[in-house]
Amino acid sequence: MAVSSLCNALLSDPDATVRGSAAEALGKIGDEDAIPALTEALSDENREVRQRVAKALGKIGGNNPVSGDRIINTGGGNYYESINTSGGNYIQGDYISMNQNLSQAATEIQDLVEQLQGRGVTVDDAQEQVARGMATQAQNDPTMRGKLVKWGQSLGDATVSDVVKGVVKLAIRSAGIPLP
Repeated sequence: MAVSSLCNALLSDPDATVRGSAAEALGKIGDEDAIPALTEALSDENREVRQRVAKALGKIGGNNPVSGDRIINTGGGNYYESINTSGGNYIQGDYISMNQNLSQAATEIQDLVEQLQGRGVTVDDAQEQVARGMATQAQNDPTMRGKLVKWGQSLGDATVSDVVKGVVKLAIRSAGIPLP
């Protein structure tokens, strides 16, 4: 009964504080029956709620129907946080702000790659994870897709590291955009 009420609050309460508290409580209870509601709440409009949901899923583990790695856009600063569950790895983090030119975004891209490397991820895998997030963003928003195309066209002119250039090229390929 408590799990059902908490799932209902998580998915339908208008107050983000209540939704976040419900997610946290579900994580503490650890009942696998909450996994479908928590999985649905990964797309909550509120960053704090998404973070608390990801942590709750990490605590529950079990027969999580969402398998493999998943990147969760939590908004805010640029970081990735891995939350391991028996059903896969949840990586909560932010997409690169694509409302800037490549030189400006290069710092954010480089920081994300370095943060992942600091967690033991190889540079190639870090580049792939960051590129995947950028590609997803570009696939969901035509404006962002256009920005990624412009970044690809300016790779030769930009004074950015080879790591950043590699991320942008991977993102372009992953988004299904023909390389310039």
